[in-house]
Amino acid sequence: MRYFIDYNFDAKVEQFLPIGIWIQDTDDLGIDMFYPDETSDQYWEAMQVMNRLVEDDMNASPDFLEFHQRRSGHKGMRSLIFEEETALNIDEFMLKTLQKSMVGVS
Repeated sequence: MRYFIDYNFDAKVEQFLPIGIWIQDTDDLGIDMFYPDETSDQYWEAMQVMNRLVEDDMNASPDFLEFHQRRSGHKGMRSLIFEEETALNIDEFMLKTLQKSMVGVS
């Protein structure tokens, strides 16, 4: 799995906090995104990208994450792209990885 974490700046704690994750399966290039707060602008930005793929009946390209990592439309930041081998399915991996990124966040 390849992924990046989406962060947003929280002025209350004066730090960037993880708010979502974008994942690409390295086997079939499948894409998924998860944002716990489905009311956030970042969630809706991700869903627009996903909807365009579905509506146009397109598959994600191998450089899909690189392209979108650089194109964040909000005032947050996106992590480097990481790659991990896992036996977990994409949904399990997504939740585990996002939870892991939140460790130590107050």
